Amino acid sequence: MRMMDAEFSSTTFVVLDVELRSQLGGPVPAAVAALALSGKYWQPLWRVHRDIHEERTLSSERPRPPRLLHELPEGSAGLALQEIERHLTAQPHRIVVALGFIEAALLRNERAACPRLASLTLWDAVALARRACPDVEGGLEPLAQKLGVNLRPGRRPATEEASAVSQVFQRAVEHGATAGRWSKFSQLEDIAGTVPKPVEAQYLPPATVQGSLFD
Repeated sequence: MRMMDAEFSSTTFVVLDVELRSQLGGPVPAAVAALALSGKYWQPLWRVHRDIHEERTLSSERPRPPRLLHELPEGSAGLALQEIERHLTAQPHRIVVALGFIEAALLRNERAACPRLASLTLWDAVALARRACPDVEGGLEPLAQKLGVNLRPGRRPATEEASAVSQVFQRAVEHGATAGRWSKFSQLEDIAGTVPKPVEAQYLPPATVQGSLFD
């Protein structure tokens, strides 16, 4: 990405999407997908897709403590997110989402299983695309159309949605940079970034591991 600064180029962007299914008591996660891109020339780095097979809603009137890894059943959301966390390196990362309310809630609920992932700043691709295309009203679909990204109508599975969000994010960054709206990582962080609540110390890895993961 020659139009952006060195901080942007040295960052790995993890595009994250959570697919939901409906059930009595509220929606539950059905799948999670992630794909990672280098900020330098949008080089693809890795992909993860995991189906989720548990009946645990995202919200509850009585929030439960997050579950530790040894407490997680097969097919759980926590294990799916932990698989994504295993791909994170010492390089700086940002999570990219479309709006991101669902993803933020799931990361918070499962933060004991993925403390670094749950600690990352989330960038809203929709907010960024709106700033890049101020003449467009609406959400992901009209913004994608403006930016030349073809989306299949209707609900899309997690992997397809993550790919769509990734394309909108890339096009929005390039469109805004070409128009002179931004050229620095810090400008995009101010527009689209949301810092999550800190993960409690008891869920973080030992200090020696933290140093390599969080620096």
